[in-house]
Amino acid sequence: MSSSSVKHFSGHRTRLGVVLVSALLLAGCSGGSSTSDQKESPADTVVVALYSAPQVLVISGGWELSLQNAVMDTVLGRDSDGKLIPRLAESWSEPTPNTLVFKLRQGVVFSDGTPMTAEDVAFSLQRHTDPQVASQVASVVATVESVKATAADEVTVVLSKGAQTFLANVPVIWQVLPKKLAEAHPQDLGTPEVPPIGTGPYKITNFSLVDGLSLERNDKYWGTKAPIAKVKTAAITSPDALRLAATSGDVDFVPVLATDFKNWESVSNFDLQKIHSNGIEFLWMNVNDPYLSDLHVRRAIAHAVDREAVLGLSTDGHGQRADTIVPLPQLTNLYGEDGYQQVVDGIPHYDYDLEAAKAELAKSKFPNGFEMTLNHNAADPQMNSLQAIKADLAKIGINLTLNPVPADKFWASTMRHEDLTLGLSSLGYVTADVGEVLPDLLGSVAAQPQGFNFSQFANPEMDAKIDDVLGTAGEARKAATASVMETAADQVPYIPIAYPDYAYAVSKKFTGQQNVWTLDPFTTLRPAGS
Repeated sequence: MSSSSVKHFSGHRTRLGVVLVSALLLAGCSGGSSTSDQKESPADTVVVALYSAPQVLVISGGWELSLQNAVMDTVLGRDSDGKLIPRLAESWSEPTPNTLVFKLRQGVVFSDGTPMTAEDVAFSLQRHTDPQVASQVASVVATVESVKATAADEVTVVLSKGAQTFLANVPVIWQVLPKKLAEAHPQDLGTPEVPPIGTGPYKITNFSLVDGLSLERNDKYWGTKAPIAKVKTAAITSPDALRLAATSGDVDFVPVLATDFKNWESVSNFDLQKIHSNGIEFLWMNVNDPYLSDLHVRRAIAHAVDREAVLGLSTDGHGQRADTIVPLPQLTNLYGEDGYQQVVDGIPHYDYDLEAAKAELAKSKFPNGFEMTLNHNAADPQMNSLQAIKADLAKIGINLTLNPVPADKFWASTMRHEDLTLGLSSLGYVTADVGEVLPDLLGSVAAQPQGFNFSQFANPEMDAKIDDVLGTAGEARKAATASVMETAADQVPYIPIAYPDYAYAVSKKFTGQQNVWTLDPFTTLRPAGS
């Protein structure tokens, strides 16, 4: 992970990740005949290696999200091409603009045998709109005006705008759990004390902050039984220790950073599956900080950071330079493969130029520079990048102190938006819709605790621009998105760095292919030769 949290696993975050992303329950978990009479084999347990143990399992980032989706099924899913497919909803329709009706699958039960109801489904979405829940997907559901069970097999969602963006996010945000359980545990739901119950292909058998997470096949699952009987997590922070565990057969499935590709290519009993991500790496700056509130300071930093050097350190050549905060698949989906670059070229840029950086700093309230502390994950795999940024800024008189913080404390304080100055983040996204990333990084809702707008850059004008994106389509949406990107580039709350690649290292005991849309990659696996 990078120095900040990650929303969906993208090779760093973890999501965090972290993520880390997007087609749901592929290869044997998408409905069909039962395989509950499968015999377990030595390859019938997948050990998933994580950089840190799961903390909470209710719409949190990174690898936690992948594990959650194995336990709590979603209303819709995605196929391997990223297209929406039925899951707990057998069908959906839009009878009027921004009104969505979901017809639910009947006969579905939770893993404890309790029947799933339309009230459970409606509540599972509605709870994320409650400010008291402080959901990490609050920015995505900000357009939800109402969610109601309108029949025993039907849930109706009314939106203020943005049906396209909302639908694209349903495979991630609408995990279904029992209403009764959630209402009884508003504060500790998803913790080891109150683990979630779902309708997915797996159920939780053990959840501990020390021992990690253990899942086993849910025999009450409505679809095809999971081809792997058990899933366990193992928290290993050292890359060298992780490769040793893989070589000895103690782990089976590992998220791999681009900078570690070469090392994993030499692990003979593993295959490395490389993926172009739907993610973005960037340097964020808290615009409420006494120093970083000065626009000239932010522009000075943008000119002073050698992005090409940081790109090389972050990706080791397995990624490409980013000139905007919008992930590449979202840009190409909106503007086309041949059209996005012209739009990106039209927004402000800050090339590496120390003289320009010094000139901007001279215009600020701090012409002689200043000192600042950057808190980061003590186990951060991107320390080389942070050190390079520190060295770059020292050249113009901005002296950073890199303060390592234990991972659990770092993530908790960052998500509470405490002591934010600047940091290096990788966020992974799960849709090809720009309406996912823009509220997440620039919206007022996401600037609240548990949101991912660590820059704290949020105002009514930007919210209105984002609303224009969510409420339009076609050429109007292209123009509205360009306007948001232009304002963000002009005001510099973020410095885009890279579109990083990532990979999964998979034991040869298993077969199964993942791609950028795979949300829960270990459920695509099956024992080799089966």
